[in-house]
Amino acid sequence: MNEGLENTLKNLPSDPGVYFFKNREGKIIYIGKAKSLRNRVKSYFLNIGKHQQFKTEILVKKISSIEYIVTDNELEALLLEANMIKQHKPKYNIDLKDDKSFPYIKITKELYPQVYITRNTENDGSRYLGPFTHVKSVRSILNILKKLLRIRNCRHILTERSVIEKKVRPCLDYQIRICEGYCRYENSPETYIEKIKNISSFFSGKDSGLIKMLEENMKRIAADKNFELAAEFRDALKSVNDFSIRQKVENAVSLPRDYFAVEIEDNDACCVVFKLRNGRLIAKNSFNLKGVYHKTGEEVLEEFIKLYYNISRFDIPEEIVLNTDITDNTVIEKWLKALSGKRVNILSAQIGDKAKLLFLAQKNARLILNDLKLEKLKRDFTPGSLKSLMRDLELKKIPLTIECFDISHFAGKETAASMVTFKNARPLKSGYRRFKIRTVEGVDDFASMREVIERRYSSLKEEKEPEYPDLIMVDGGKGQLSSALEVLSELELTHIPVIGLAKRLEEVFLPGKSEAVIIPRTSSSLKLLQQIRDESHRFAVSYHQNLRGKTVSSGLEQIKGIGPAKRKELLKKFGSVKRIAEAEIEDLKAIRGINDGIAREIKLFLLKKH
Repeated sequence: MNEGLENTLKNLPSDPGVYFFKNREGKIIYIGKAKSLRNRVKSYFLNIGKHQQFKTEILVKKISSIEYIVTDNELEALLLEANMIKQHKPKYNIDLKDDKSFPYIKITKELYPQVYITRNTENDGSRYLGPFTHVKSVRSILNILKKLLRIRNCRHILTERSVIEKKVRPCLDYQIRICEGYCRYENSPETYIEKIKNISSFFSGKDSGLIKMLEENMKRIAADKNFELAAEFRDALKSVNDFSIRQKVENAVSLPRDYFAVEIEDNDACCVVFKLRNGRLIAKNSFNLKGVYHKTGEEVLEEFIKLYYNISRFDIPEEIVLNTDITDNTVIEKWLKALSGKRVNILSAQIGDKAKLLFLAQKNARLILNDLKLEKLKRDFTPGSLKSLMRDLELKKIPLTIECFDISHFAGKETAASMVTFKNARPLKSGYRRFKIRTVEGVDDFASMREVIERRYSSLKEEKEPEYPDLIMVDGGKGQLSSALEVLSELELTHIPVIGLAKRLEEVFLPGKSEAVIIPRTSSSLKLLQQIRDESHRFAVSYHQNLRGKTVSSGLEQIKGIGPAKRKELLKKFGSVKRIAEAEIEDLKAIRGINDGIAREIKLFLLKKH
């Protein structure tokens, strides 16, 4: 523990507040609130090395400095903590893995309110309904209602003055009569507001007013013998009823409630939220969480509730039902009351109807968590070729990330280099890099390799938290390998394994070994190395051709029997004329359309030329 940290711990106040743990770089890694800053923060450093929670031990080891903000009470501390976590997203606080922004229906505060779906909520006086998870059905119903009830689609801010003075020019909707010209003051605000109230009530769980309005309109229009429009109202009624029926829940009361259930496994957790409004289940939201290692269900749920309502502050119910007790429920109740302006009750349920719905939420959370773990297993699956590569190259760990370098040029002109990245034995296109060689003149693959290795890893070394590959691979033999090792030694990066793969006989060269390692041709590790090398060839050649701006004259067109298609295939396969010259007859014959005679012609021509 450094001297500055010791002094901070000695002088901590006993007031409530929020504390910030920072690492050596000054980055916030954890934010917490406390009833007593002195007692809470010091508790992290008691019996260091004997913590029951492994994650706490790791956290404490990384703390380099502590800052804090004193508040008047614990409620203020909770408010500040929630906002700070949302802003800084510290590594060791629970975080929403998906951090989705679920959509709301926004009803603006205007003379003729706008109604539309949005993912952004603001304190602008508007009303927000939601959030909703079944966006497609909500959007469909809203579009139907807006069309039939003639709710405006424009985004103009309509005030009494602007509509009386006709400051807004009518849009196309008005011209084709699908809008009643609210910007021209041709419809009373009272009638319009009544429509908005019915839409709002429907999406809040009260459907009777809207259904009554649709039925009355349908009957009136049918009486006027406008059967086509009446049929549209009939279809809308059916959609509205279907939407309501799907969300009915047995034995539910009218009190607005949110049900929370959490399931935890290792460092992952899933929290499911059921939203009941007016006896209807209007939404089921699920959230995948990370950073929960060795946290209890109570701790996870408490932190999650603060995260959740910091996002969903426009739809806080009167009652919150949990599948486990939390210690800070009184403080959180006060915080939620401050956000919503109404009393909020937090309780847990073990028996009765509430427990039944909680059991259903918990079952959903377990199923979603199982799916998450399965996906994680798929992502974390290590291909057998990587295990074989670790064995064949005698590496200390599996080379999950491999970076391969290749030099490409034609007759010493426009020398270029490529770097391709493979992660878990698959190409990682975001990790591809291209380099135009700057310091080397003429043909010097060794010097070119030195330049590109130096540029890549000196740049990587300057990053704040560099992620080095598990294996560096250079295309070539001892010379290219030595060039790479020389640069890495200068950069003090000798801990990264490096190999060279020579085209001839597919020899693998390792540092400190005079003889090449011959990997059996049947080995999956050799096939992987070949795949990586061929991809680096392809990528280097494509860049080189871009630099040239046109197909490079290689001299191959002078060989009888070699047309444009065969030239293209040869260059694509081998990368350069030099490599074509070095290739074996059998390798050349592997190109479609090249027989033994043409292959020998190519070899004879290139041997004379080079």
